[in-house]
Amino acid sequence: MAGGAEGEDGPSRGARLLAATVGAVVLLAAGTFAWLTWTEPPPERPRPLLALSLPPLVTGAVETAPTASPMSTVEAPQQAALPPKPRPEGPGKAEALPPAPDPALVEPTALGPLPRIGPDGRKPWQAYARPFDRADKRPRIAVLLSGLGLSGAATEAAINDLPGAVTLGFNPYAPKLDDWIGSARATGHEVFLSLAMEPVDYPRVDPGPHTLLISLDRQQNLERLQWVLSRGAGYVGVVSSAGSRFTTSQADLLPILDEIKARGLMFVDSRSTENSVAGAVSKSIGLPRAVNDLALDLQASRDAIDQRLQQLEQLARQTGVAIALGEIYPVTIERLAQWIPSLERKGIVLAPISATADMQPDRTAKK
Repeated sequence: MAGGAEGEDGPSRGARLLAATVGAVVLLAAGTFAWLTWTEPPPERPRPLLALSLPPLVTGAVETAPTASPMSTVEAPQQAALPPKPRPEGPGKAEALPPAPDPALVEPTALGPLPRIGPDGRKPWQAYARPFDRADKRPRIAVLLSGLGLSGAATEAAINDLPGAVTLGFNPYAPKLDDWIGSARATGHEVFLSLAMEPVDYPRVDPGPHTLLISLDRQQNLERLQWVLSRGAGYVGVVSSAGSRFTTSQADLLPILDEIKARGLMFVDSRSTENSVAGAVSKSIGLPRAVNDLALDLQASRDAIDQRLQQLEQLARQTGVAIALGEIYPVTIERLAQWIPSLERKGIVLAPISATADMQPDRTAKK
């Protein structure tokens, strides 16, 4: 009996032990799984493409390094569209002259607008002149360069590379003459028109179809003069061109100079011949005038022009005022640009032609 009982208990205990062991293993495995589940971080999710670090997308103006005056990308195109700022003023420079013409100083005609004295007595030669301190007692030098308007590059160089006190003379046959005059005045230059007169070697040398000729009658020459005057507006007066024959004839000159005076203009005698009577006739009728003292570039070389400029300085010191005419040769512009800044320390002032009106003594010596 006892043996039977013992045999029964043995297997029962073994089974219970096995079951307990298996249960413990299951519980251990379940616990380990649970621990791993709660403590291991979840796998990293893929980053969306938009979150990646990419260079900024260029949508318009290119971004540049900051400057002293940074602009937004909206302001930049507006700023670029504005006209360039005026160049810094140097010796003899000035602000832009007022826009021209003044409507009160214009007479509409079939030829085009002609200058006239205003109802209030104002005259174009004074209204369009470059301002100048008339109380300045230093010797005055005035320089007038002629022939502008036919060569765009040379005209731009004269307008932009020379101080505003240099007077500019435009060819009446130049295309877009009003635009050129406007550009010259915008940089401070006062302006004259060239008036071609018959030279001694005409017709071998022909200054153009509207040249004043001694073979024409008074009315024909006046019509040619008015054609020239109608080509542009905003000029101070006219400067004779060629004219070595015409300017020696008082009879032919007088009606021309009378008309120039009646229209409120100034006259500059280029003095292409020492026998010219244009200055004397102008003085006799009260026409504001100036007379050329020397030609700067009959020899268009650096040394020759520099010598002429020294002569001009000497004459200005001797007589108080001296006037020179030149062409818009590159070498002439270059030598003037080098020479003009030296005048200040020499005690000489560069003046527009209008500031020398009626100041010269009669010139009898050769140029």
